[in-house]
Amino acid sequence: MAASGVSTVQERGTALPILITRVAICIFAVSQTMLSPLITQIGAAFGLGLGGSGFLFTAYYISNIFFCLVTGRIIAMIGKRTAMKAGLIFYALVTFAFAHTHSFAIACVFISCMGALATFIEAVGMDLVDDMSPVDAASNLTMTHGIAGIGMVGGVVYSGLMLNAGYDWRTIYTMMSVAVGAVAVVFCVVRFPKMHQSAAGGLAELKHWFTRRELYPTYLALFLYVGAEGAVTGWMATFMTATLGYSSLLASLGTAAIWTVVTVGRIVCAGLVGTRYTVRALVSFLCTICVIGILLTAGVTMPILFWVALLLVGAGLSALWPLIASTALDAGNNGGTVMSLILFFGYFGAAVIPYLIGLIGDAAGLRMALIASAIVFAALGLVVRFVMPRSVSEKRTQG
Repeated sequence: MAASGVSTVQERGTALPILITRVAICIFAVSQTMLSPLITQIGAAFGLGLGGSGFLFTAYYISNIFFCLVTGRIIAMIGKRTAMKAGLIFYALVTFAFAHTHSFAIACVFISCMGALATFIEAVGMDLVDDMSPVDAASNLTMTHGIAGIGMVGGVVYSGLMLNAGYDWRTIYTMMSVAVGAVAVVFCVVRFPKMHQSAAGGLAELKHWFTRRELYPTYLALFLYVGAEGAVTGWMATFMTATLGYSSLLASLGTAAIWTVVTVGRIVCAGLVGTRYTVRALVSFLCTICVIGILLTAGVTMPILFWVALLLVGAGLSALWPLIASTALDAGNNGGTVMSLILFFGYFGAAVIPYLIGLIGDAAGLRMALIASAIVFAALGLVVRFVMPRSVSEKRTQG
């Protein structure tokens, strides 16, 4: 009985900290998606075309490849809550600086810092929530990323509405920096429960998890998924405006529709996924939905079918990342270090694949770029089904 009482008090004491941490994670989500509707306007401000504008995606993600590897070490040195405070404050400052630079090279440096800090906020936030939440890794990650999906939707809707109202990208990012500063203030005043100290997270720890051969297919799957997701959602608004003739607002709403379904799908999966479903079966099914949806967006001519296809894409994307990532988290007992590697391989894909898809779009048109993205999702399904060890891919998710 006493144990039950302690558990109840503990859950009550963590409700508000978990909420504000998930709001902070939404900052990472907004940062990712708000760039998509603005990408061509930012590029045009610096005299760049489609291919040059696409380098902003690479700049945003490239620093993540290296920064996420030291996240576990930073968490161990200064603590999770202090790390989150620092991440939010620096993110607000860098976003403001990005909005006011007039050099493309410096803009790339600032947006690279934004990407690194957004990743840092995500990793620290996931580790914080994982410590405070009593549920298992798969369900916890799915729910947290479902809530982060609100930020994904909010990012594209925010950019689209502001563009439609006549604001330029500089004003949009300036207002974003103010909002992040406000979240940082709230995070600083909320009281958090005492949590265990993270392990050192040094090079030896990284090497240990990096060399776990049974996790290589998981790392490859994360590379493919995050890269393909970034390509589809990053270029969809441009495809809708440049190829299909939609307004910037409708194009933003199209991307928002994808993220809305992703959000709902992740929350539903967190509550309904049962012991009879394996990671292999779920990922294979969702990849199939993704491929069908993307091919339809690239090929249909009827507007109603196009919008239905967008919803299919969102349904396919919904639980892929948390399901794949959970196979690595469940294998390790150092959340900070394992999460760093999960993000490392994911953002490596995000730095490479969207840029390559943009080059395909420049050379062969954005329809072919979408088809190439569908091929990546097909490859992801094959990796999980035929390459990932059964001990990992046939782990049964817990509802």
